[in-house]
Amino acid sequence: MKIIRLIHNEGHAVDQALRVLEAGGVAVVPTDTVYGMVGAADNEIAIKTLFAIKKRDREKFVLLFVKDIAQARTIAYISDVKARFLEKIWPGAVSIIFQHKAKLASNISGDDTIGMRMPAHSFVSILLEKWGRPLAQTSANISGGPPAKNIAEILAYFESHEPKPDLIIDAGEIIGMPSTVINFVRDAPLIVRSGIMTKMELDMLAGGK
Repeated sequence: MKIIRLIHNEGHAVDQALRVLEAGGVAVVPTDTVYGMVGAADNEIAIKTLFAIKKRDREKFVLLFVKDIAQARTIAYISDVKARFLEKIWPGAVSIIFQHKAKLASNISGDDTIGMRMPAHSFVSILLEKWGRPLAQTSANISGGPPAKNIAEILAYFESHEPKPDLIIDAGEIIGMPSTVINFVRDAPLIVRSGIMTKMELDMLAGGK
């Protein structure tokens, strides 16, 4: 695993992450919640590697990182009303499940749904903008363990593990918690996993749409 410290090195870190993604590899990156593992969403090999590293059940799905709402609307059915709701919470620590327009690579979209998030972290934002396409993502950990929040925890999971991520972007300690997950297939958003956003906050935002 190659490790690059992010501080004072963002441009180089982005370039190295792009190289890994282009090669079908997997990178550990900082986000606004916890460290995550990302791979090209349109590369079946990258997705299989992501699952193998995490030892994740192949029946489970992973979410997508998208660069903006416009990109999300090319992937899923998002009405103007729902888009206005997204403008209130994205970028941020909220993952949304929508009905997809076309099934993507295996283990990303279900029969008719897909989960997406637009993270509020400068490194990932720049990476997504330069990559130009969605990234498959999941928390940086072995399935069943808590998400990694620093380099020591990342190495504890993956240093003696095969397969392992190709690249780690070390941004220091991340003080956060996993994203809130909302099902927005129907007209009203419904929290399916608690996180940073509370039900009261969600109801207030939804009521203002």
